Amino acid sequence: MSNVVGINEFVGTANGETHCWLCQKPLSIRALFCHFCGTVQPVREIDHFTRLGLDRSLDVDGELLERQYKALNKSLDPERFLIRGIGERGHASKQRDALNEAYETLRKPLKRGRYWLRLQGKELDGDQEPSSLMADLRQELLAACDPCQCDRAAQKAGQLLEQGVVLLMKALREENWAEANAILVRLDGIDGFCDEVRVRRKELCGIQH
Repeated sequence: MSNVVGINEFVGTANGETHCWLCQKPLSIRALFCHFCGTVQPVREIDHFTRLGLDRSLDVDGELLERQYKALNKSLDPERFLIRGIGERGHASKQRDALNEAYETLRKPLKRGRYWLRLQGKELDGDQEPSSLMADLRQELLAACDPCQCDRAAQKAGQLLEQGVVLLMKALREENWAEANAILVRLDGIDGFCDEVRVRRKELCGIQH
């Protein structure tokens, strides 16, 4: 699920509790520090919601997410670990990586929707033929002669993304997993098109200069 740490670095858990790697005292599965000896704990295999201290819900309170992230990130400030050993500094660095991954996933609706499908064990692999609308947008991009035309294509794609995310969330709330997966495939295509627009715009800006 995560590309932050290897599975061999996770510590086994049971009933939401685990033990400090140093003093072996029991502590919460999501604890960043041992409450007994104060050592930084290794990254554990928990979901992004748990890592950020949030309820596991498709609809995330944006303000609460920001507060939780900032508080946890502050506690992992590298300056706090300058005099710690190599092991603890390594744990702190990986904790920051895991925290950032969780935050970036949950704050973006598209990423959160895909992650929600994965949590439910409903994510499917699938391809879909590009829609006629996307085909028209690609033709428009190929014909673009200046950055402004690229911007117009990007704006249209952005509107499609926003509409698609609304439909995705609706399908997920209704547990219509097949529809949610199909929408994700379409959104991936639109997202890829936005990358193409950025590349084309840079090319045209280079030509003009």
